[in-house]
Parts: sequence; C-alpha cells; structure tokens
Amino acid sequence: MTNHPLGDEIYTAYASGALSAPMRLLLDAQAAVNADVAQARDVVETMAGVLLEQETPASMMPDALATLFDVIDSEEAGLGEAGPARFDSRAGSERSRNAASKAGQAIEELLNLPDPVRDLALDQGGWSFAGPGVRNMTLLNEDGAKAELIRIEPGRGVPHHGHDCTEFTLVLTGGFSDGRASYGPGEVCMANPDTIHKPVADEGEVCIVLAVTDGPLAFTGALGWIQRALSR
Repeated sequence: MTNHPLGDEIYTAYASGALSAPMRLLLDAQAAVNADVAQARDVVETMAGVLLEQETPASMMPDALATLFDVIDSEEAGLGEAGPARFDSRAGSERSRNAASKAGQAIEELLNLPDPVRDLALDQGGWSFAGPGVRNMTLLNEDGAKAELIRIEPGRGVPHHGHDCTEFTLVLTGGFSDGRASYGPGEVCMANPDTIHKPVADEGEVCIVLAVTDGPLAFTGALGWIQRALSR
C-alpha cells in the first residue's frame, strides 16, 4: 500500500493553530488510526510549545489580570445557578446512540470510527445518496474547505472526476484503489487539479473515508455535463 504523508507544512500549521477545522479533523482522525502520525503530530505540538515559552513575554497593563478574572466571573454567572455544565460521557454516548438509531444508521459502523469523526457523524442527520453504492455525509464547512464522510459498498466506486482543488482522502475502514495506487486504513490519498481518478472500494468490506477538499470536484463525462449545466 502507498501512503501519502500530509507534509511538514500541514503539521506546522496544525501546531500553530492556522489549519482549517476540516484539515485539523483530517490530521486528528489519521493520528487516531496511525501511531506514526500521532507521534509526529505530538512532536510538532511539543516543539511549538517550547518555542512559545522562549518568546519574550509582551508587557501587560497593570489591571490586565483583574480584568481577566472579571470576564471569567461574568461568563460563569451567565451559566446560571447550576454552574458550569459537566461532561457526562455516558449521557453523550446515549444521545449519540439515540440520534443514530432515529436516523436509521448502521450504528456499529459509526461507533467504530475514530473519536473525532464519530462524534461529528452521530450529530448529523444521516447519509445522503451520492451514486449507486455510495453515500456521503458532510461534517464540516469552513472558508471553502469541506470535510465529509464517504461510504462505498465493496466493488462500487465514486464517479470519475478531476479536481478544482486539493483533496485529501483518509481511509478509515476497508480500502480502495484509484488506478494509481491502493490505500488502506490510516493512509491518505492526495489529489490535485492535475489528478483525474475513479476510487473503487475493495471487495469484501465497506470502505469509509474522510475526504477533505478546499474547493469543488470537477466530474467528467455525462456527470461533468450535468454539473456544468446546473452551475450556469
């Protein structure tokens, strides 16, 4: 299998907080299923923390600390007499299960996804039709960047398409081939505007991927004609 690493630039942007929410989700999800990626992410974050500590502190106004505490007090007061909300993992899990059941989802599939993706997926209304044997579910949209789950039945494929953007596709379960290489769990397929491919899921297991794009896909053939007609 061939893996396409995200690259130092993306790791650095992650550590500095400059990465978009969809791309952060991609890196967090890959780290959850790939120990090497998790280690690389943690190292970069640690280095960023060390560099931040070495920076010369900016001067503060004399009353800056008191002002900060006033803001905190006002925020806590706005929460009401009950005080800050406490996270209850059991309650969250139950709500997630109920939401998935009402949406008619295959709960086991969703619950087996990496934590960062699973929580977002269970909050959505369900899968949408994206072609024979293909379903998708949008998780995040931010400043033109989009993160979505794509579920592909064994032997089925995403329509033949090119790209008006950069697309990163992380395999969460199963695997697929796109005519260039094969990808398995934890691996990322990267495509750019020069790439035209047709990802097809491997036989034997449903393939679920997390796809992050920074622009629209450009379909070819009949689907491309329909896409262009609808965009006029």
